[in-house]
Amino acid sequence: MIKIRALRQFSHYHAGNFDQYEVREVREEYAEALIGMDLAEEADPIQEPEPEPEPEQGQKKGAKK
Repeated sequence: MIKIRALRQFSHYHAGNFDQYEVREVREEYAEALIGMDLAEEADPIQEPEPEPEPEQGQKKGAKK
């Protein structure tokens, strides 16, 4: 079993549904295939996904200037 991190949301026939940045252990052959298709990367237990920056005070997300 190899721990992988999903790079985006996707569904795999044998491994199931993945949400973006979800970390899960999957069988080695599935992990290699998903990594090869650029859907996932091997998970580093120390590394966490970077959160999206918060909008500055007084600005709404998507607001026009």
